[in-house]
Amino acid sequence: MGNLQQKKWFVILNPHAGSDRGKKDKAVIIRMLNKSDFNYELAVSEFPKHTIQLTAQAIEQGFRNLIVAGGDGTLNEAVNGIFTQSICPPEEITIGMIPVGTGNDWIKTFGIPNDYQAAMQIIKKGDRMRQDVGRILYSENDLIKICYFANMAGFGFDAMVAEKTNQLKNKGRKGISLYLQALGSSFWNYQTSKTRIVIDGQEIDELIFSASIGIGKYNGGGMMQAPGAIPNNGQFQVTIIRKIGIFGILRNLAGLYSGEFIKDPRVSTHEANHVLISSAHNIAGEADGEILGDNKFEIELIFQKLDVIYNPEKYLKFS
Repeated sequence: MGNLQQKKWFVILNPHAGSDRGKKDKAVIIRMLNKSDFNYELAVSEFPKHTIQLTAQAIEQGFRNLIVAGGDGTLNEAVNGIFTQSICPPEEITIGMIPVGTGNDWIKTFGIPNDYQAAMQIIKKGDRMRQDVGRILYSENDLIKICYFANMAGFGFDAMVAEKTNQLKNKGRKGISLYLQALGSSFWNYQTSKTRIVIDGQEIDELIFSASIGIGKYNGGGMMQAPGAIPNNGQFQVTIIRKIGIFGILRNLAGLYSGEFIKDPRVSTHEANHVLISSAHNIAGEADGEILGDNKFEIELIFQKLDVIYNPEKYLKFS
């Protein structure tokens, strides 16, 4: 049976993705999967972190091909399922993405169209690449935890925006404007704190507004926070924004979406595969939009361990 399962797709649909768009479009997605002749089994993720369990169970049942019908958070959970199971090496699992999320940031780097039918065609074509993955060791309530990410991790202001975004989603706010609303309300509440960041042994110890660690280029619903990131080159692009103030941010707002903001003298970018972040104060972290930790993080790169389906024609050229 295992052998048969390996040729079959395991589809995880997150009904809560895209502010419940997954629930609304479930029938449409199933109809398209059937029409495209996918041989698949469908599971619906019911609660936070459920996709981690569903992924591990699917691998245990012999599945090696997964489709995530969800957003960046659902993909993040699938990746954590792949990297925490012990049945087979992570690179034996292939992931395809049907974007149902609000931000859909991972797909922008990999050239996956934000359209169900077109995304399914890309999965059918089956062009695959091995991307890097990030592993974060962090402390939460004095416990050491581990999580993995496939797109971007953010610390400081980034994490606060992600937290606000999640709160607004839970209140039923929809669409890309919720990122701008989260951005706005975070400005007024955010305190820049002295943070120690060690990037491949090089230390920065000053007032930091935010630090983002990119495998992909985009986060926060289309902000190009890591314009130089290449997902399979064995290096994170680390973007550090020093104390910048509200006007500095407003001046750079368009640049955040085009990647031009990195020309600001208060911004620096670094290539690295190991980063330590710590602060005497509480500093929030997020990985692919999921909130984690309280003041100490160790982030390391795992080279080319995640097999993903991508679109070679639009890869790294998405706009």
